[in-house]
Amino acid sequence: MKQALGPMPGVEGPATLHGSAETLNRDAIIIVVACFICMGLSFAPIFMGTFPLFLEPVSKDLNWSASTFPQAMLISGLTGALSGPMVGRLIDTLGVRKVLIPGILAWAGTVAAMSFLNGSVVMLYVISALMGPLAASCGPVALAKVVSSWFDRSRGVALSVVLGGAAAVSTAVLLPVARLLIMDFGWRNSYLAFAALIVLVGGPIAYLFVKEAPNSKMTMGGMPTPVSAAADLAPTAAFTSRAFWTVILASCLVCASCGAVAKHFLPWSAERGISSVSATYALSLFSLAGPFGAVIAGAAADRLSHPRTLAVVFAVPLVGFGVMLTSHEWAVVLGLALMGAGFAAVAGLLPFFTSRYFGLKNASTIFGVSVGLITISLGVGPVVFGVLRDKWGSYMSASPVEVAALCVAVVLASSLPRYPSRR
Repeated sequence: MKQALGPMPGVEGPATLHGSAETLNRDAIIIVVACFICMGLSFAPIFMGTFPLFLEPVSKDLNWSASTFPQAMLISGLTGALSGPMVGRLIDTLGVRKVLIPGILAWAGTVAAMSFLNGSVVMLYVISALMGPLAASCGPVALAKVVSSWFDRSRGVALSVVLGGAAAVSTAVLLPVARLLIMDFGWRNSYLAFAALIVLVGGPIAYLFVKEAPNSKMTMGGMPTPVSAAADLAPTAAFTSRAFWTVILASCLVCASCGAVAKHFLPWSAERGISSVSATYALSLFSLAGPFGAVIAGAAADRLSHPRTLAVVFAVPLVGFGVMLTSHEWAVVLGLALMGAGFAAVAGLLPFFTSRYFGLKNASTIFGVSVGLITISLGVGPVVFGVLRDKWGSYMSASPVEVAALCVAVVLASSLPRYPSRR
């Protein structure tokens, strides 16, 4: 029997909700699809994912060295990480839509601005510095809060599909599209085409469909359950809690370690006599295994009541790296695929842990800080691995440090406290 409810509190604009499971399922699925599309038009796939195809034509056209244009990724990544807490706070204070929709338009503007590069490195730096925070306003921090508000029992899977799967699928689609656009219309028009895609597709979808759920929590296939106000911790309380730092340290160690191996994999594999064909294939599997690992980990998180049981997810990269240390070429390929699956799984669990431990009221602020710390770890890991290789003469000599870091991550995950009880 359908029961009509009044306007939904917490959703911007008037809305009416029917209490049937069928309606709840349909609404939640629409939200996931909309967030999936918006995530597919975000910074990671649009700019980072297609960057290798733009590197040569942009550098050649503007007479830049091979190291100049890649600085755009470094600068935008750093400013995005540093602005994460501020963006999260704006989302928690103003609501997702008031930040997300203008953010999409501004993010598209920075993509379009790339087409006007004239060889000035200062111009490149300015555009890149703006791109980071503007892209962050319509990226994972905002979309994670929307998805978390609509899902309870299936939150892990929903977050993994949107945050893990969308970027991988979109990158796979956009790479051949970018290649054709650059060949037929040039790199400048290609950036303008991507900006138009963001505005014409992402803008309307975000405006029409991306909304936070009401205060009565919707669960896939279930009835509304009340949100516990007691679970909504202030950011300062979260940042001083054992749960926060246990999750962050374990996640940073995994992400730094996996990032280090992936970035140094080609010289590491050459040092061990692995063929370039196998090494390239292994790197492809590292990326392709990510979405599957994230979804499986999300499903496990939904079904396991104690977070310590998720330590097995944190152990997957350790197992993968151990397999890579064997002498067989096929084992190196399999091991790197396991590391890719584990890396994506651990990164995908971060917003799940944030919402489960600290509630949804300040989720974007807390997640924004978390994303910033993870981003920094992804930059630090490859640098440390490279320094150790230079100091000790080989990557194999540095491998015990990699193993130790991954072991500490598993131990930390095994010590996670229970989730707060929900009323």
